[in-house]
Amino acid sequence: MASLSLRHIYKIYPARKKKRTWKERFSKKKPEVSAPHPAVADFNMEIQEGEFIVFVGPSGCGKSTTLRMIAGLEDITAGELYIDGKLMNNVDPMNRDIAMVFQNYALYPHMSVFDNIAFGLKMRKIPVEIQTKSGQKKTVWRHMDKEEIAKRVHWAAEILGIADLLDRKPTEMSGGQCQRVALGRAIVRGPKVFLFDEPLSNLDAKLRTSMRGEIVKLHQALKTTFIYVTHDQVEAMTMGSRIVVMKDGIIQQIDTPSNLFHHPANLFVAGFLGTPPMNFLPVSFLSQEGITHLEFEDGQSLSIENKDLPPLSKNLFDGKAHSLILGIRGEHLLLRKQGLKAKVSLVEVLGSSAQVFFRLKNCPKEFVLVLNEETNLKIGDEIEIYPETKKLHFFDKESGFSMEEIK
Repeated sequence: MASLSLRHIYKIYPARKKKRTWKERFSKKKPEVSAPHPAVADFNMEIQEGEFIVFVGPSGCGKSTTLRMIAGLEDITAGELYIDGKLMNNVDPMNRDIAMVFQNYALYPHMSVFDNIAFGLKMRKIPVEIQTKSGQKKTVWRHMDKEEIAKRVHWAAEILGIADLLDRKPTEMSGGQCQRVALGRAIVRGPKVFLFDEPLSNLDAKLRTSMRGEIVKLHQALKTTFIYVTHDQVEAMTMGSRIVVMKDGIIQQIDTPSNLFHHPANLFVAGFLGTPPMNFLPVSFLSQEGITHLEFEDGQSLSIENKDLPPLSKNLFDGKAHSLILGIRGEHLLLRKQGLKAKVSLVEVLGSSAQVFFRLKNCPKEFVLVLNEETNLKIGDEIEIYPETKKLHFFDKESGFSMEEIK
């Protein structure tokens, strides 16, 4: 196991000359130069021994670049990376004691499963303490013998449930089995840190779900530090002990899955996590005499007692109107009289639950309500919507930051 410390990590790709058309090549005009591209900016995080950390965010947010800097496959432009207290900025990847599992399995097609798993061990040397003729102890490095290699390979194969596949070639196996082989090749080394770069993205939905559980079980069995990169919020929420949400190379929030879902730090985190995404509605927030009045864009309004609201910044209760963004998840909306008048625009029945899309009066934007039961609603029906007031989220309209009171 190992702890990691990432302190003010930056990755900036240098400026490049832009590609020119054939006409521009023969002109006297100098080629345009693109600005330097910051892929990761001021990344700060302390990772404890044995944690399962997940980096999640949309494509191009810098999550894989950060993982590759930890592995040593990308140079760090600025900042410091420590593993077990040792500075690793200029340490070669092979000397960092890290194993990485890639999106493509990177297996040798002409080798058996046994040889694929054992390949790294055959190339690796291990320290052995010997006694010299003078009686002094000395550490020497040697290759592992065949028995030691076979013992480790069979141990990994038993953990991953592929002991009966050791004689097969990768072309004779399914995607899930190939991914297990790639995992086996990583765990036989017994590294301090495991890095996973979207390892399940090439698998079908059902297999991805089962492999997700296998990786969680593997972490519990090995009790080693795992760092996992994915763009899939479901993978992030179900696997990570802590999640790092990134956007445009910048950390948006680091927290547990539960806190990210219930207490998002800003609009991006709130909208990125959760299926279906959170509903966002511009409102005017006015609190007077213990009652908060919410006025919506279409002219409708709700009055809620302050005690029924979640803990919010005291600045909102100054008796003045504030322009905010109200966020509410579909599962926290109720069908109730004396609510907001709306019209159903689409109904998606998902077996025991249903997603009801609706529009408020005089508002073109579509919102969603989740019902955990069968429904007879159909397109064009008029309904009234009321939120679970304790589940409301409020965000500043300009900065996008949450207005929740920080305890």
